[in-house]
Amino acid sequence: MDTYVAGIDVGSRMTRCVILDEEDQIVGRAEAVTGAFLTKAAEESLAKAVEAAGITREQVRYVASTGWGRYQVPFRDIQITDITCHARGAVHLYPNTRTVLDIGAQNTRAIRVDPSGRVRAFRMNNRCAAGAGRFLERTATALEVPLDEIGHLALRGVEPETISSICAVMAESEVINLVSHEARLENILAGVHKALVERIASLVRQVGAEPELTLTGGVAKNAGMVKALRDNLGMEMNISPLADYAGALGAAILGWTRVRKRAWQRPGMDARPLNLQDAEAIAALESRLTRTSADAGVWRERLRRYLESGEPALGIDRDGKLVGYIMGFIRGGEFGFGGRAGWVEFLGVDPDYQRRGLGRMLLRSLLDYFERKKVNAIYTLVQDEQENLRRFFTAMGFQSATVRTLVRTSDTGTAARRNDSAPVESSAS
Repeated sequence: MDTYVAGIDVGSRMTRCVILDEEDQIVGRAEAVTGAFLTKAAEESLAKAVEAAGITREQVRYVASTGWGRYQVPFRDIQITDITCHARGAVHLYPNTRTVLDIGAQNTRAIRVDPSGRVRAFRMNNRCAAGAGRFLERTATALEVPLDEIGHLALRGVEPETISSICAVMAESEVINLVSHEARLENILAGVHKALVERIASLVRQVGAEPELTLTGGVAKNAGMVKALRDNLGMEMNISPLADYAGALGAAILGWTRVRKRAWQRPGMDARPLNLQDAEAIAALESRLTRTSADAGVWRERLRRYLESGEPALGIDRDGKLVGYIMGFIRGGEFGFGGRAGWVEFLGVDPDYQRRGLGRMLLRSLLDYFERKKVNAIYTLVQDEQENLRRFFTAMGFQSATVRTLVRTSDTGTAARRNDSAPVESSAS
């Protein structure tokens, strides 16, 4: 039976749910008015999303909650901050995103991210609603204009009225005062949008905005806000039809990461999950195995990619230190391979601890994971001179594959050589 992960973003105004399959594809999404009963809104949005996906509730294996009311989802498996989720969701929608601007009803957040969607820096508005979407809601109510129309009306404003108060309540009084003086509705709304954008643009500049900038949150649907932001910031913005679902999407993606980690972490297993702090130990181990200088920074980035994708990365400790590790992944269709294939990318055991079965233990853990994921074949790559490593993999059931390896070196130009061994960029067991 196929399994899915749900991300639920409980906002102060709307609650949204996204359901992802194992390929991180959206199969269902839905929203509900949050109202006073947050748990009920979360349940309603999930039920609607399940129905839209055409699946059963039992197939939703994991639920990640985020947003203002994330703690009010009693059936959640994990809660994640909305800053983290909007960052990950934005990068999923637009991979070149480096700055995320999330404008919700209650809060506005400017977030700077790295290429993987990790948060590098962020700034938030204060608690006053004058810096977020709630200000627009209060204005729409005061002017008796539907919320979804104020953006288009603001675009017609020729001479925006000045809104000077930084307090939402006082600003609302200014709006009412302008109405009493018969100011044009379009100019009032243009002034409201301009005032809000000036406060938001300050956050973007404080965070050190870098292109590309992606706008998330419900306010992304407001055409007047979008134009005012572009004019003020002088930057183009990515605006997805799913901008208001970015938080729920990010929560679901991070939920799948957690599920994938669980898939290869088995109770009683002697190996443990690797973490970023293991980078220096792995580099030192690699230096001993290869008799070259290994860069801990390079290993840290490799580990970061593995940890964020949820791919298996295991280590074994002995005598209070890391003495062995293995890292692998599943892909499909690369280099002409049919179906899903498992790859053993890195494997190493400290020379002082070899011939104790640690390499076999690590590899069996990875092979067991691949078997449970029902991959078609498992590959690795061994260089001709690594005879001990070739014998090790042969003893573990690996055979030579009919794959030709081509290489081009920078110092000698183009070269090609045949390699009849199984395709891994591994050191030694």
